[in-house]
Amino acid sequence: MRRADRLPVKMELQMFAVPRLKSLLLGVAGLALLAGQASAQDLQKLTVVLGYIPDVESFGPVYAKEKGFFKDEGLDVTVVPAGVGVDQVQMVSSGAATIGIVGPELILAGESKGEKFKVFAGEFQRSPVAMTCSKASGVAKPSDLKGKTLGIKTTAAAYADLFLQKNGVAKSDVKTMAIGPNDISTIVAGRIDCMITTFAFNEPRLIEDAGVPVNVISLGDYGLNNQMNSYFVKADFYDKPGSKEILAKYLRAEVKAWQQFFKDPAGAAKFLVDGGYYDGLDLDQQVYQAQKQGAYMTSPLTKEKGLMWLDPAVWKETAQNANDAHLTDGVVDTSDILTTDILEMAKPPKL
Repeated sequence: MRRADRLPVKMELQMFAVPRLKSLLLGVAGLALLAGQASAQDLQKLTVVLGYIPDVESFGPVYAKEKGFFKDEGLDVTVVPAGVGVDQVQMVSSGAATIGIVGPELILAGESKGEKFKVFAGEFQRSPVAMTCSKASGVAKPSDLKGKTLGIKTTAAAYADLFLQKNGVAKSDVKTMAIGPNDISTIVAGRIDCMITTFAFNEPRLIEDAGVPVNVISLGDYGLNNQMNSYFVKADFYDKPGSKEILAKYLRAEVKAWQQFFKDPAGAAKFLVDGGYYDGLDLDQQVYQAQKQGAYMTSPLTKEKGLMWLDPAVWKETAQNANDAHLTDGVVDTSDILTTDILEMAKPPKL
């Protein structure tokens, strides 16, 4: 099964199939089977809800769980996949999950409705959400869209309008066509020149496999950047004595897993496919994604500060975009939401 498209809006969560996780991810029962190990009662229990299915995008939590990195830090972590009916913001708000991993727009939307969160890490430095165009179209940047036909996914209309507006392209200068959330047939057939939104690791490869070379235009390079897969907790949990230390332990363990990912991306893909954490993962596609993904997780900031570092400038941009796309009531002040205290305690490697 190839990877479904990702959108930085809540609607895209409804599109995911419910995955089958190995039993080791679904609770603490496996710990009780480890003779001679410390009792699960001696470990700090945490539940983390993923931003997506357990594919290479979610390698860090899955690998850290499997290899005992969390347990080494004194943590008993339950990993919950995203899927139909899974709302990370609601799960964290209700206490069903301690840590949520999700797109920042959803966190900001929750804040706008009165929730109080703390964001302590971010997987991606540059958003992999993109516009994909056939090379034959000649579209290599937004201004090239004039006179072209743009396929807009039914779940991406708000962001398509915002993307055009931010880049000075009048919608009247572009022909548009509504397309399905997983439809690549229209661009393969030449009925459209570009499609929005796509995920940089998914549709481009599928389209090229069908014989159509593409240009991938990252929305993050054209005014719509965000730190996709941001890690957040309730503010009242964060403020409790000892919580910062717990989160630092969690992050240290997960960063250890990500270090392995960067050492061997293809091996990371093979680990997830061979482990059966999600039915139908395609090894070739997972290797392709793993080899591309690292470039979106690193930046000059991570080279200076460390992996998973938070970028206040990107969050300020995201807050403005969320307001402009009518996901929030007003521009949310992100200064009280972000904290680098946990990153400073965990000391992630500079990559």
